[in-house]
Amino acid sequence: MNQADKKPVVKNTDMEQDQQDEAVHFATLALDKFNVEKDIAAYIKKEFDKSYNPTWHCIVGKHFGSYVTHETKNFIYFYLGPLAVLLFKSG
Repeated sequence: MNQADKKPVVKNTDMEQDQQDEAVHFATLALDKFNVEKDIAAYIKKEFDKSYNPTWHCIVGKHFGSYVTHETKNFIYFYLGPLAVLLFKSG
């Protein structure tokens, strides 16, 4: 998948704009480094744990449903191409 195919589409968010941009940035880096969804999710989670303190959770995939509780201002759900990324802080 080339960069042009990976335009982010934010579906739902409760997060500051700079944090949203960083989530998309880390997801883009992860997609360049990894092919397995679990590895992509782990990379994004670890980067957000480093940048914004634990405990972040990340789910990456093409087909999944979710219903999560998150800390205020710490949630984003977006697509990069066909891949959905759900990133939230809870704990």
